Amino acid sequence: MALKLGFIPIEGGHYYRESLEEVTRAEELGFDSVWMEEHHAVTDHYWPSPLPVLAGYATRTSRLMLGTDILVAAFYHPARLAEDVALLDVMSNGRFTLGIAIGYKPDEFALYGVELEKRGARFEEQLAIMTGLWTQERVAFRGRYYTLEGRLEPKPVTKPHPPVWIGGWGDITLRRAATLADNWIPGPTADLERLLAGKQQFLERRRAAGRPAPTEWPLTRDVIIADTDKRARELAEEHIMVAYRREYAGGWRHPFIDAAIATDLDRLMEDRFIIGGPEQCVARIRTFVERYGMTHLICRTFFPGMPHAHIMRELELIAREVMPAFR
Repeated sequence: MALKLGFIPIEGGHYYRESLEEVTRAEELGFDSVWMEEHHAVTDHYWPSPLPVLAGYATRTSRLMLGTDILVAAFYHPARLAEDVALLDVMSNGRFTLGIAIGYKPDEFALYGVELEKRGARFEEQLAIMTGLWTQERVAFRGRYYTLEGRLEPKPVTKPHPPVWIGGWGDITLRRAATLADNWIPGPTADLERLLAGKQQFLERRRAAGRPAPTEWPLTRDVIIADTDKRARELAEEHIMVAYRREYAGGWRHPFIDAAIATDLDRLMEDRFIIGGPEQCVARIRTFVERYGMTHLICRTFFPGMPHAHIMRELELIAREVMPAFR
């Protein structure tokens, strides 16, 4: 099975035009997918609204799969989100995948005036409502957190509905991914050991629920490819490490990136990052394919300050040097 290759383009500030140039070029070069992240109020990094951005991409592409990696459920009303997802699926002619998670950053919940507590239980109701609206003629839902009734128009073109991939970690998240979603989409910060343990747990939960194993194993990785290993490493020091020091070592309480490792590029490169010249990147990607069973690599290409011109160059390098090694 050929490895699918996707990417997360430039983000933040006023870079929409540049991102559109990257996305249209990626489609020409044979990439399979493009993804948008969601974080709020982060200067020069991340956009708050993945769905409108993907709608823009939908109008300028015809083949690329469009996905969220990851949309934060807590900040959406389930009926509104179900409608927006259905409409994006219609606009893209069935090319949308909803990657969704419960979120973890207190400042974002404060911005929306949403409680961090019980966000998981609310999420389960949201998923039930959305699935109902996509697949049933009418829905009447009475839960602890949501009560609503009505119908969705238009229905998505993808039947029964666009794929739902749940992101995140921990026992409950993996249970939800196995029982309530089509797949699990782990984030870029986990090392290989943790990924393998999560995959095993996800598969066990899936079997217990009597559901088949997914056919796709997506992985998001932080990727910097350059003409030489040395240049890629310089770019990582300059762009990834700045972000990791400021974000993960600077107060974001991320479950896997503590302050000690957030400043250690060598440890992060061991089995998290894919950084180097083409040959080194191919070798690192092969490790994830062989050991994890990865079938879809989502390359996170933008880090604060990373120039658009370099991302354009990376797309060419991936298409010319990496794709042929896996197809």
